[in-house]
Amino acid sequence: MKLNNMWRTFVKKLKEDAAYRKRFWLIVIAALLVLAACCIGYVVHYYRALDRQEALYEELRVTEMPESVMIEAEVSEQGETEPQTCEAVYDFDALQEENADIYAWITVPGTQVDYPVLQSETDNYYLERNLDDSPGYPGCLYTNKCNQKDFSDYNTVIYGHNMKNGSMFGCLHSYEDAEFFDENRKIIVYTKEGCLTYEICAAVKFTDVYIPAYYDGTTSLGRDAFLAAVKEESAKSDVSHMAEDIEIQPEDKIITLSTCVNGEREKRWLIVGRLVSELPYAAN
Repeated sequence: MKLNNMWRTFVKKLKEDAAYRKRFWLIVIAALLVLAACCIGYVVHYYRALDRQEALYEELRVTEMPESVMIEAEVSEQGETEPQTCEAVYDFDALQEENADIYAWITVPGTQVDYPVLQSETDNYYLERNLDDSPGYPGCLYTNKCNQKDFSDYNTVIYGHNMKNGSMFGCLHSYEDAEFFDENRKIIVYTKEGCLTYEICAAVKFTDVYIPAYYDGTTSLGRDAFLAAVKEESAKSDVSHMAEDIEIQPEDKIITLSTCVNGEREKRWLIVGRLVSELPYAAN
């Protein structure tokens, strides 16, 4: 009742007191200006933070691949015998001076994916932490502790944000296009020990389940159960694609890149690749 009376008094003063009415609208306008300034400030800060993180990644990237790495990729496409070694691309001692949790570097030719892969002692730490350990977006590409850092698991799951500007794993939605899927089928991972090449076999809109908890990535049975679920989910979506020419063998290892789906919080977008080449670095 008291609140109702206060409201009626307020409305009455607005109608009858011109000076009061003027002060009220001045306060409203001032509040809106402050709110607008805060929003603009946040947007400016957000994009400056993204630019700062991208500049940091750019400093770490290798822009010219060693010739032996390029030859390996070409030879593989021709179906000929691959070389037994490849040349080291990244200095992981130097990368770990930037962040000790860096243990691999992943590129997906044809996309913007060209980033380090991290793993913290705390699962999902890099979901909202950047390479320089600052909080916020874009975060980092990362695996959780359920996966070994040598990619020896039957399924290694790498997570990354679906950034609107296409950075991190945002660009992976390009695989919703069938032609793009057919023409861009490689994932390359560099570790301290060597270079791993994966052939993409699926791009699928999947459920939001925590994959390692539902499908044991340390066993071939868990991998097979996951791939069966991938095939089942693929049939439900027009933007999902699976390669018909790839048959998973009992000993095969796979990699899964996972990100969000715009407007569908209960879904994840997955790119799945099969390991087809694992080359150690040539001795110096």
